[in-house]
Amino acid sequence: MRSALVTGASGGIGAAIAAALHEEGFALTLVGRDHAKLDAVAMSIGGSAVHTIAGSLAEESFLDEVVAFHTDRHGALDLLVNNAGIAGNRAVADITAEFLDAQLAVNIRAVVLLTAKCQPLLREAVRQHGWAQIVNTASNAGKRGEATLSSYSATKAAVVGFTESLHDELATSGIKATAICPGLVDTAMADVYRDSIEASTMITPRDVAEVVRMTTRLSAACILPEVVLLRPTEWLQPEEVRSPG
Repeated sequence: MRSALVTGASGGIGAAIAAALHEEGFALTLVGRDHAKLDAVAMSIGGSAVHTIAGSLAEESFLDEVVAFHTDRHGALDLLVNNAGIAGNRAVADITAEFLDAQLAVNIRAVVLLTAKCQPLLREAVRQHGWAQIVNTASNAGKRGEATLSSYSATKAAVVGFTESLHDELATSGIKATAICPGLVDTAMADVYRDSIEASTMITPRDVAEVVRMTTRLSAACILPEVVLLRPTEWLQPEEVRSPG
Protein backbone atom coordinates (compact mmCIF):
# COMPACT_ATOMS: atom_id res chain seq x y z
CA MET A 1 0.00 0.00 0.00
CA ARG A 2 1.24 3.47 -0.88
CA SER A 3 1.62 5.85 2.07
CA ALA A 4 1.34 9.61 2.49
CA LEU A 5 2.30 12.05 5.23
CA VAL A 6 0.17 15.20 5.45
CA THR A 7 0.99 18.16 7.72
CA GLY A 8 -1.63 20.68 8.78
CA ALA A 9 -4.15 17.83 8.57
CA SER A 10 -6.43 18.79 11.46
CA GLY A 11 -8.81 20.76 9.24
CA GLY A 12 -9.29 22.81 6.10
CA ILE A 13 -7.10 21.97 3.12
CA GLY A 14 -5.10 19.31 4.97
CA ALA A 15 -8.19 17.36 6.02
CA ALA A 16 -9.58 17.52 2.49
CA ILE A 17 -6.29 16.28 1.05
CA ALA A 18 -6.21 13.45 3.58
CA ALA A 19 -9.73 12.36 2.64
CA ALA A 20 -8.93 12.41 -1.08
CA LEU A 21 -5.72 10.42 -0.60
CA HIS A 22 -7.55 7.85 1.53
CA GLU A 23 -10.03 7.44 -1.33
CA GLU A 24 -7.03 6.81 -3.60
CA GLY A 25 -5.86 4.00 -1.34
CA PHE A 26 -3.04 5.72 0.55
CA ALA A 27 -2.21 4.81 4.14
CA LEU A 28 -1.96 8.07 6.03
CA THR A 29 0.12 9.76 8.68
CA LEU A 30 -1.72 12.93 9.69
CA VAL A 31 0.24 15.67 11.46
CA GLY A 32 -1.12 18.71 13.30
CA ARG A 33 -1.00 20.64 16.56
CA ASP A 34 -4.27 19.39 18.09
CA HIS A 35 -4.73 15.72 19.05
CA ALA A 36 -8.52 15.98 19.27
CA LYS A 37 -8.92 17.64 15.88
CA LEU A 38 -6.60 15.15 14.21
CA ASP A 39 -8.48 12.23 15.74
CA ALA A 40 -11.77 13.72 14.53
CA VAL A 41 -10.40 13.92 10.98
CA ALA A 42 -9.11 10.35 11.20
CA MET A 43 -12.50 9.11 12.42
CA SER A 44 -14.30 10.95 9.61
CA ILE A 45 -12.03 9.30 7.07
CA GLY A 46 -12.32 5.86 8.62
CA GLY A 47 -10.15 2.84 8.02
CA SER A 48 -7.32 1.30 10.00
CA ALA A 49 -4.53 2.78 7.87
CA VAL A 50 -4.88 6.29 9.27
CA HIS A 51 -2.54 7.35 12.08
CA THR A 52 -2.11 10.73 13.78
CA ILE A 53 0.69 12.51 15.58
CA ALA A 54 0.39 15.94 17.20
CA GLY A 55 3.02 18.54 17.99
CA SER A 56 4.68 21.72 16.80
CA LEU A 57 6.39 21.71 13.41
CA ALA A 58 8.47 24.64 14.66
CA GLU A 59 10.37 22.17 16.87
CA GLU A 60 13.00 20.15 15.00
CA SER A 61 12.76 17.34 17.53
CA PHE A 62 9.09 16.91 16.63
CA LEU A 63 9.99 16.65 12.94
CA ASP A 64 12.29 13.77 13.88
CA GLU A 65 9.42 12.17 15.82
CA VAL A 66 7.16 12.44 12.78
CA VAL A 67 9.70 10.76 10.51
CA ALA A 68 10.32 7.96 13.04
CA PHE A 69 6.55 7.53 13.53
CA HIS A 70 5.97 7.07 9.81
CA THR A 71 9.05 4.90 9.35
CA ASP A 72 7.94 2.47 12.05
CA ARG A 73 4.57 1.97 10.37
CA HIS A 74 5.45 2.04 6.68
CA GLY A 75 9.20 2.02 6.03
CA ALA A 76 8.76 4.18 2.93
CA LEU A 77 6.94 7.37 1.92
CA ASP A 78 5.25 7.72 -1.46
CA LEU A 79 3.86 11.21 -0.93
CA LEU A 80 4.92 14.01 1.42
CA VAL A 81 2.39 16.86 1.63
CA ASN A 82 3.86 19.92 3.35
CA ASN A 83 0.56 21.71 3.92
CA ALA A 84 0.78 23.34 7.36
CA GLY A 85 0.96 27.12 7.38
CA ILE A 86 0.48 30.22 9.51
CA ALA A 87 -0.96 33.46 8.13
CA GLY A 88 -1.96 36.75 9.73
CA ASN A 89 -2.71 40.19 8.33
CA ARG A 90 -0.46 42.96 9.56
CA ALA A 91 0.90 46.19 8.10
CA VAL A 92 4.65 46.15 7.50
CA ALA A 93 5.17 48.77 10.22
CA ASP A 94 3.46 46.49 12.74
CA ILE A 95 5.44 43.30 12.07
CA THR A 96 7.32 42.06 15.13
CA ALA A 97 10.08 39.48 15.40
CA GLU A 98 7.69 37.08 17.15
CA PHE A 99 5.07 37.42 14.38
CA LEU A 100 7.67 36.93 11.64
CA ASP A 101 9.53 34.08 13.32
CA ALA A 102 6.33 32.07 13.80
CA GLN A 103 5.58 32.23 10.09
CA LEU A 104 9.14 31.50 9.04
CA ALA A 105 9.32 28.49 11.37
CA VAL A 106 6.21 26.75 10.07
CA ASN A 107 5.78 28.06 6.53
CA ILE A 108 9.31 27.46 5.24
CA ARG A 109 11.77 26.17 7.87
CA ALA A 110 9.63 23.12 8.68
CA VAL A 111 8.98 22.50 4.98
CA VAL A 112 12.68 22.42 4.17
CA LEU A 113 13.69 20.38 7.21
CA LEU A 114 10.90 17.81 6.99
CA THR A 115 11.56 17.33 3.29
CA ALA A 116 15.25 16.78 4.03
CA LYS A 117 14.52 14.33 6.83
CA CYS A 118 12.08 12.37 4.62
CA GLN A 119 14.60 11.82 1.82
CA PRO A 120 15.49 8.23 2.84
CA LEU A 121 11.78 7.33 3.03
CA LEU A 122 11.05 8.90 -0.34
CA ARG A 123 14.00 7.16 -1.96
CA GLU A 124 12.82 3.84 -0.54
CA ALA A 125 9.41 4.47 -2.14
CA VAL A 126 11.17 5.08 -5.46
CA ARG A 127 12.99 1.78 -5.02
CA GLN A 128 9.74 -0.06 -4.28
CA HIS A 129 7.29 1.63 -6.62
CA GLY A 130 9.35 3.55 -9.18
CA TRP A 131 8.60 7.08 -8.02
CA ALA A 132 7.70 9.26 -5.05
CA GLN A 133 6.27 12.73 -4.69
CA ILE A 134 6.42 15.96 -2.67
CA VAL A 135 3.54 18.43 -2.73
CA ASN A 136 4.04 21.80 -1.05
CA THR A 137 1.08 24.07 -0.34
CA ALA A 138 2.20 27.58 -1.25
CA SER A 139 -0.22 30.41 -2.10
CA ASN A 140 -1.06 32.89 -4.82
CA ALA A 141 0.37 35.38 -2.31
CA GLY A 142 3.70 33.67 -2.97
CA LYS A 143 3.36 34.45 -6.67
CA ARG A 144 2.13 38.02 -6.28
CA GLY A 145 2.68 39.79 -2.95
CA GLU A 146 -0.33 41.21 -1.17
CA ALA A 147 -0.76 44.20 1.13
CA THR A 148 -0.90 43.30 4.86
CA LEU A 149 0.38 39.83 3.96
CA SER A 150 3.99 40.79 3.29
CA SER A 151 5.64 38.29 5.64
CA TYR A 152 3.23 35.51 4.66
CA SER A 153 3.79 36.32 0.97
CA ALA A 154 7.54 36.17 1.50
CA THR A 155 7.38 32.73 3.14
CA LYS A 156 5.13 31.35 0.42
CA ALA A 157 7.39 32.75 -2.29
CA ALA A 158 10.16 30.83 -0.54
CA VAL A 159 8.06 27.65 -0.73
CA VAL A 160 7.69 28.15 -4.49
CA GLY A 161 11.43 28.67 -4.88
CA PHE A 162 12.21 25.66 -2.70
CA THR A 163 9.89 23.49 -4.77
CA GLU A 164 11.55 24.63 -7.98
CA SER A 165 14.91 23.65 -6.49
CA LEU A 166 13.53 20.25 -5.49
CA HIS A 167 12.38 19.69 -9.05
CA ASP A 168 15.80 20.64 -10.41
CA GLU A 169 17.63 18.43 -7.93
CA LEU A 170 15.37 15.38 -7.56
CA ALA A 171 13.28 14.95 -10.71
CA THR A 172 15.72 12.58 -12.40
CA SER A 173 15.91 10.45 -9.24
CA GLY A 174 12.21 9.61 -9.46
CA ILE A 175 11.01 12.12 -6.83
CA LYS A 176 8.48 14.61 -8.19
CA ALA A 177 7.87 18.02 -6.62
CA THR A 178 4.79 20.20 -7.03
CA ALA A 179 3.89 23.58 -5.53
CA ILE A 180 0.18 24.36 -5.28
CA CYS A 181 -0.63 28.07 -5.11
CA PRO A 182 -4.31 28.63 -4.29
CA GLY A 183 -6.08 31.93 -3.94
CA LEU A 184 -8.50 32.60 -1.11
CA VAL A 185 -9.72 29.26 0.27
CA ASP A 186 -12.76 28.76 2.50
CA THR A 187 -10.84 27.89 5.68
CA ALA A 188 -10.19 29.55 9.02
CA MET A 189 -7.48 31.66 7.37
CA ALA A 190 -10.23 33.37 5.38
CA ASP A 191 -12.18 34.49 8.46
CA VAL A 192 -10.72 38.01 8.31
CA TYR A 193 -12.30 38.47 4.86
CA ARG A 194 -15.78 37.08 5.54
CA ASP A 195 -17.44 40.45 6.09
CA SER A 196 -16.67 41.42 2.48
CA ILE A 197 -16.35 38.10 0.61
CA GLU A 198 -19.01 35.41 0.47
CA ALA A 199 -17.83 31.90 1.32
CA SER A 200 -19.59 30.64 -1.81
CA THR A 201 -17.14 32.65 -3.94
CA MET A 202 -14.05 31.18 -2.28
CA ILE A 203 -12.01 28.23 -3.49
CA THR A 204 -12.97 25.12 -1.52
CA PRO A 205 -10.51 22.88 0.34
CA ARG A 206 -11.78 20.07 -1.88
CA ASP A 207 -10.66 22.03 -4.96
CA VAL A 208 -7.08 21.92 -3.67
CA ALA A 209 -7.43 18.27 -2.67
CA GLU A 210 -8.58 17.36 -6.18
CA VAL A 211 -5.41 18.89 -7.62
CA VAL A 212 -3.32 16.77 -5.27
CA ARG A 213 -5.34 13.71 -6.26
CA MET A 214 -4.74 14.47 -9.92
CA THR A 215 -0.97 14.75 -9.45
CA THR A 216 -0.90 11.27 -7.91
CA ARG A 217 -2.57 9.83 -11.03
CA LEU A 218 0.00 11.14 -13.50
CA SER A 219 2.53 8.73 -14.94
CA ALA A 220 6.11 8.64 -13.71
CA ALA A 221 7.06 10.38 -16.96
CA CYS A 222 4.93 13.44 -16.18
CA ILE A 223 5.75 16.08 -13.56
CA LEU A 224 3.60 19.08 -12.73
CA PRO A 225 5.97 21.56 -11.05
CA GLU A 226 3.38 24.21 -10.13
CA VAL A 227 -0.37 24.79 -10.08
CA VAL A 228 -1.99 28.19 -9.46
CA LEU A 229 -5.66 28.18 -8.41
CA LEU A 230 -7.47 31.52 -8.56
CA ARG A 231 -10.94 32.86 -7.88
CA PRO A 232 -12.47 34.57 -10.94
CA THR A 233 -11.76 38.03 -9.49
CA GLU A 234 -8.16 37.43 -8.45
CA TRP A 235 -5.24 38.85 -10.46
CA LEU A 236 -7.51 40.99 -12.64
CA GLN A 237 -6.29 44.32 -13.94
CA PRO A 238 -8.25 47.34 -12.69
CA GLU A 239 -11.26 48.26 -14.80
CA GLU A 240 -9.62 51.45 -16.04
CA VAL A 241 -6.78 49.35 -17.47
CA ARG A 242 -8.93 46.60 -18.96
CA SER A 243 -11.68 48.82 -20.39
CA PRO A 244 -11.15 50.06 -23.96
CA GLY A 245 -10.21 53.71 -24.24
